[in-house]
Amino acid sequence: MLVSILACLWAIQATVLLMQVLGFWHAPMLLNNSLVPEALLRVFPKWDILIYIFFISVALIIGKILFRYDAKRIDSWWIVVEGAVTFLMVSALFKLVIDDNSPKLAQGSLTALCIICILSKMFYPEIKRYSTVIDGALNKITWGLSADALWILVIMLLIYMPDTERVMAMIFMGDWLHHFDFFVMSVGWASLWGQLPYVNVLSQYGIGLPLIFAKITQFFGGFDYVPALNVMMWFVIIYFIFTYLLVRLWLRSAWMAGVAFLLVFRLQMFHYGVSPLIWSVPSASPLRFGLDVLWMAALWQHLKLGQSRWLIAAALYSGFAVYYMTSGGMCVFVTFYIYLMAFILVPPLRHQIFNTLARRQIFYLSWALPIGSAGIFFVTTYHGHLNTSGFWHHLLDYMQVFSNRGAMPMFESLKYRHFWAFFMSMFVLFAYLATLLYAGICLYTEKGQRELLFPALLCIYGLANYQYYVVRSAPTSYYVDALPFVLVVCFWLMQCLKLMPLLWQNRVKIAAVLLSFYALLTNQNYLAYPNLLNFSRNPMTDNLVIQRFPDRQGYFNNMYKNTKEADKLSLNDLGTTQEDIRTEDDFKSDTALVDYYRSHFDFSSDAALIQRLTDPRERVALISSFETKILIQAKRAPFFYHFPLLSSRPMTFRSFPVDAAHVPSFQSDTINEIQTQRPLYIFMEKVFLQDLLPASYQENNDRLLSLLTYIKSHYHAVEDGQYLVAFKRIG
Repeated sequence: MLVSILACLWAIQATVLLMQVLGFWHAPMLLNNSLVPEALLRVFPKWDILIYIFFISVALIIGKILFRYDAKRIDSWWIVVEGAVTFLMVSALFKLVIDDNSPKLAQGSLTALCIICILSKMFYPEIKRYSTVIDGALNKITWGLSADALWILVIMLLIYMPDTERVMAMIFMGDWLHHFDFFVMSVGWASLWGQLPYVNVLSQYGIGLPLIFAKITQFFGGFDYVPALNVMMWFVIIYFIFTYLLVRLWLRSAWMAGVAFLLVFRLQMFHYGVSPLIWSVPSASPLRFGLDVLWMAALWQHLKLGQSRWLIAAALYSGFAVYYMTSGGMCVFVTFYIYLMAFILVPPLRHQIFNTLARRQIFYLSWALPIGSAGIFFVTTYHGHLNTSGFWHHLLDYMQVFSNRGAMPMFESLKYRHFWAFFMSMFVLFAYLATLLYAGICLYTEKGQRELLFPALLCIYGLANYQYYVVRSAPTSYYVDALPFVLVVCFWLMQCLKLMPLLWQNRVKIAAVLLSFYALLTNQNYLAYPNLLNFSRNPMTDNLVIQRFPDRQGYFNNMYKNTKEADKLSLNDLGTTQEDIRTEDDFKSDTALVDYYRSHFDFSSDAALIQRLTDPRERVALISSFETKILIQAKRAPFFYHFPLLSSRPMTFRSFPVDAAHVPSFQSDTINEIQTQRPLYIFMEKVFLQDLLPASYQENNDRLLSLLTYIKSHYHAVEDGQYLVAFKRIG
């Protein structure tokens, strides 16, 4: 059997080597100079049948030779070494194919592995000797606090970004901070002026999240985009450190805690749906879940130790979670009450709660604590607004509209041929259900320890959060909360390890860590992540590491660069036709990118116009791209409930910004605010002054055009800035 396996491994390696050699054979230069690239691909030599025959022949020949001359020398170490080399070669070849738009790293790795595969056969005795020594040394090491300190250091090194400004510059060039504004910046800025979500301003991400992050950002460096990204980055670092400590506490294994961190870090922050960098879609990061890791730790401690203080802590956080982010908080809220019900329904658990009067009293109190905790946070924030119909109308209206407008069918991934995304979305679901059934049956039949309730709770929490994917089945959604799934995977891995000898337990743990590191370090999104370990000095613009997105042509200006000329206006905000549409290739370094970002994300001239015409205590009516940044520079509060009113786009582009409406009442709400509150000035982009519009605008921008028509009939232009023009109320 070992002979057959080794023969197949060597045949695969030889085939990859042959493919490398054949890759040097190109079409004749005559054709290169006379055909367009699309046609040139059709005349490239096809080696498929040759490779097919070669693989079969080499496998049979090597198998015959090994069986006849060297079969007795083959051992498991040989298979492990050659299997690892073969896996790496095939993986590099796979990356070379799927990342054909940026193949330099994969090609270099494959070339190095081809050399390694030859050297491994020449120096196999030495490899075996040193591998045995390393394996023995690792098995003898007793990991204690040093392992925890090492893993915490690794977490910080993998996540920390030394230059967040260049990250912000990349996001600015990619989607013009659209997701950043809606996640925290716009609502956060409004909250610093005393405006409340669902009362004065629309929030897409709950109540507490934008309010809390605005206060923290204001404290650390002042409220602006780069300080906000720094706060988010450090929150994620702390979140993953807590994740590591949770698994360490639960499974009592530094190796497994490290694996849990690496897997959830890879799945949560570097999957396809958040390309090219998760900070361009910060709502997909762990920020949306608050400190649910500490809530899980409190539940585990209560389940394990039976101490009531942990149950009280979990109950209080369950109420805060609803305040922090309504949708995710309800998942925490429901899971906590299911945890309480389990102590009533499952016989082995009842004794822990009902054996003393004090514990019974705390248990009954815990049913009321989440509601009381949520009530305190809501009342403290909203005071008398909770008694108004407007607050509840706005809150329920947005939640209902999102469940309809943001809905996508479950087969959306299949429709766009994202087969892996669809497979994983189904696998995650079945993993939760299988684990929940297993733990539930074991607990109810008293065939398992009470600690099995914890993985069951993880499944319930994971299934509750999974409703987000069911409603919005996009590639960005199925890994939106990867933590419960990874913890369930680690639970099953530990169950399997218990069936193995101690020596193999250690080997499997080491292999799991190595594979987790491999999955992370070979991910194209991670290779472009600008942490301290990135080998490129310009990860935002270096073609060696950047991830082309979404059409393999580049991330920069991806939403507007393909706009047809017939759909463009005659002039931009500057009164010129020059749009300055740039791609990654137009920047020689990250420094050049940051310089461009600083110059094009500075609206001090227009901020000065706003400051000159408005009172510092006045709410400013602004209709423009980058509304949030302009108001931050002007130090003014926003006027409109729908803030930001528009989705940003470059000021140099000859097009209207698209309205950012998420509810049907967008147009009527905005016009009604102008009619009832009658602001003296309304500030708009100069591009809105143009009357000759493309035909497509009547269909795609009808709500914005109706709003502009109303303003022009009740206001007149009085003063210009760089990009903006001030309109003053008539009469």
